[in-house]
Amino acid sequence: MNDVLAQIRASLNEMSASERKVAETVLANVQAVISWSLADAAKIAGVSEPTVLRFCRRLGIDGYSEFRLKFAQAVAVMVQTPPRDPNTSKDPIRSILAEACQRSIAAINDLTLDFDSAPVIAAVDVLTAARRVDIYGHGASGFLAGETQIRLARLGLLSTAYADPALQMFSSLSLTPSDAVLVLSFSGVTTYPMPNIEVARTAGAKVISMCPTGSPLAQAGDINIPINAFRQKSPFGFVPTERVALSVMIDVLINIISDQLGQQT
Repeated sequence: MNDVLAQIRASLNEMSASERKVAETVLANVQAVISWSLADAAKIAGVSEPTVLRFCRRLGIDGYSEFRLKFAQAVAVMVQTPPRDPNTSKDPIRSILAEACQRSIAAINDLTLDFDSAPVIAAVDVLTAARRVDIYGHGASGFLAGETQIRLARLGLLSTAYADPALQMFSSLSLTPSDAVLVLSFSGVTTYPMPNIEVARTAGAKVISMCPTGSPLAQAGDINIPINAFRQKSPFGFVPTERVALSVMIDVLINIISDQLGQQT
């Protein structure tokens, strides 16, 4: 993975709390980082200078100067987002709209840069071959699980969505090696599905997750489709507009399944 921005997003769950503060500060200030000194980066992130250097080493980079150079190269090839609307400062409601749109655009751009077709293809092969597909999602991801069920059903795949942990448990107890589970989680740290995933895998069912790289849920399944848009800067645990990345990846998955099934008929 040569893009240092992609490296940061994919390494978030492996970082210490202080290193993650640096990472999230960097990701939230992409254009400004290039001009920061080591002292600036430490002060803005609210950590010590040695912590910033540990963050660099976490990425396999020897020092801050090398990090800043690699970061500048990554920013230079980044997908460009539309300029801010100059009228936002005059209209607070328009400003809120602009910020929400920018978060969604940034999440989709990150998804594009991080995309790896290999796990998606592997997931499609498992889902299309499964006798039945059970879809687990908790909280807000539960709504996307329901949408995914409807879209798979329209393609002729037997599927059921479960947003309740107790129902997920009952589902996992009835799985066989011919079945598959698709777990949706924007954060990847939700604990509720974990015991049910273990039961499903013990039964021989294949478990596919769609969540951040390196998160507990990503490590618990057989295949993970990475969605690295989750940040901890929001008091609500996530910024809803950034969840658009998860919705887009579901759309990609469904469309590939549709194409594959069409080729088989």
